[in-house]
Amino acid sequence: MNAMRTESQRGVMTCECEREQDVLDAVAAGRWPDRCDNDLRAHVTSCAVCADLASVAAAVVDDRDVASSEARLPSAGLVWWRARLRAREDDAREAGRPVAFIQGVAASVAVWLIVSIVRAVPAGYLSEWRSWLIGSFPRFTLTMADVTRVTATVPVVVFVLVAVWLILAPVAIYFAAADE
Repeated sequence: MNAMRTESQRGVMTCECEREQDVLDAVAAGRWPDRCDNDLRAHVTSCAVCADLASVAAAVVDDRDVASSEARLPSAGLVWWRARLRAREDDAREAGRPVAFIQGVAASVAVWLIVSIVRAVPAGYLSEWRSWLIGSFPRFTLTMADVTRVTATVPVVVFVLVAVWLILAPVAIYFAAADE
């Protein structure tokens, strides 16, 4: 067994053989065990490391062959259609980026403009605007009769809203999902 050597690295015992690569090459090429050298077969029967390697490598190669035979490749037309669809989506996303950027800039400018106008107005005017705004909305008080009247009509309103939603939701989904 002069071909086998053991090394101790960090307290872990490892076994290696100089013919391991030959065994791996034979198994990967599909020559193991029938179409390989008699010398290599004799070595594998005498070397425990190479025997284990040959059995494990043969199992891995068999699994690879089974997996590749069971793989289902899509048709070329389907791959082409998906590529076109993805390219169209990428183009739409790319075209929408400047619009989204401009909308963001417009929103920030609008907020900046509102803050600037509010800060430029003297403090006296703000209190006058606030009192005018509060006075423009009508004041009303709720009585118990109003509350019972509203709660009696709520189930009817909810029923009508649900019915309208059940009718309009499929139509909205159809138009949202329809191709151009």
